[in-house]
Amino acid sequence: MTESSKRDKPSKKKVESRFEKLLENETQYGILMAIRNFGSMNIKNLAGLIGKTESTIHHHISEMLKDPKLIEIDINKTEKERGKYYRLSSLSSKKYSREQDTVFEEIIPTIIERTMKLDDEDISRMFLLRMMNQKDLGSMAQKARRSFSYNHNIENFILNNFEKGEQAILNKLKPTNLNYPVSSHTLLSMDMKVSKPRHMMEIGVASVEFFAKLAKLKRKFEEEMDSEGVKDEDRIDAYFYLFGGEVCEFEFEEDEKFDLDEFVKPVINKIKKIYEGIEGQ
Repeated sequence: MTESSKRDKPSKKKVESRFEKLLENETQYGILMAIRNFGSMNIKNLAGLIGKTESTIHHHISEMLKDPKLIEIDINKTEKERGKYYRLSSLSSKKYSREQDTVFEEIIPTIIERTMKLDDEDISRMFLLRMMNQKDLGSMAQKARRSFSYNHNIENFILNNFEKGEQAILNKLKPTNLNYPVSSHTLLSMDMKVSKPRHMMEIGVASVEFFAKLAKLKRKFEEEMDSEGVKDEDRIDAYFYLFGGEVCEFEFEEDEKFDLDEFVKPVINKIKKIYEGIEGQ
């Protein structure tokens, strides 16, 4: 690395501060997540997906282009398409790297399988220790709310599209693309009773198995479209996410005789064994 590049490289503290402020800005977080999930996008695409005006998106894009950059202009796509397209910067790509399909098909199932061999008491302690060890402890809920808000924006975009198609069919209009005439959506829910963290682990198993099946379908569809020569612009993005949790208010109290660090200590080595040999863990 040259002296010039060292000077140009932002400090770790400045980068961390940049991402902390990102969490406080719903629109900028939505822009970054949209580009992360769907690839390079222009202002019009982003405005429609996030549910903001183009002028609002333009303002936030300008802020996100400032050093240390959260996004950058995708020169190749901008030259080919109409309008400027934006992609993640190297900093954002590293911070918000996309999970590989192997996470659902291999890594998480292995972790869950090993964890399920623990007794109920150890799993309860593990739930506590897992939260205690999070690097972003103190801002986890804030991050979850930002993700939830982003997903809600996508829900609105999908339903607005569905409503547009519904009205068009009512008016007997012809779909422009007869091979894929109208949009669709999936809405499923279920409530159940649980009494221990192990139950939530078992639900986690079912959830991961579902996404592992989606990962296989994803590859199948990509191979099919490749063999049929379907152009990138004719490949429609589909998005699925899962949200669930305990509908219960958990209580906490002060107890001078209780030491949280001591309470979780018995499972520290057991958890280390669970993650043995798992890359990136």
